[in-house]
Amino acid sequence: MPKNSNFSILFLIIVPFIISSCNEQDKLEIEKSASAFDIKQGEASILQSNKHFMKSFETGDSVGVSNCYANDAKAMVPNQPSIKGRQNITHFISETMAKGISDFDLHTIKIWGDSSILAEEGTYQISGKEKNILDKGKYIVLWKQEAGNWKMYRDIWASDIPQPSVQTKKDVLP
Repeated sequence: MPKNSNFSILFLIIVPFIISSCNEQDKLEIEKSASAFDIKQGEASILQSNKHFMKSFETGDSVGVSNCYANDAKAMVPNQPSIKGRQNITHFISETMAKGISDFDLHTIKIWGDSSILAEEGTYQISGKEKNILDKGKYIVLWKQEAGNWKMYRDIWASDIPQPSVQTKKDVLP
């Protein structure tokens, strides 16, 4: 048998083994990285941040509320353009508080994700100073780590209270 033939056979045996072991090594690294992340710690951090958010709302501390957001956060507010950046979110929260909203109750349903980003699903209820319910609905928040803390990165919510229908000329004219 010629030397080239032996080399070809050896090549055909060794290369798939090397490729499969690299893939297996990559898989082990991914599993190791995933197992190093503790979702329970992420959940605890988010629940603590939500408590701070609610307490800050109750005391009228708009800066305390907005500190729960990442610097490059975006609040996707219903019926208006998104609010970009913590500074603009602080202004929005301050205006919201000035309109008489004093309580913002959050109830987390589920948190999932990995070390790069966590998602939270929940419900909310907003009340005024007289404890009257002004809005209630559901939300999704994407959280990311910033300076070692989980911060809201994307915040979107939708009301469960139906909006009044908009009249058109057709509705008003005979």
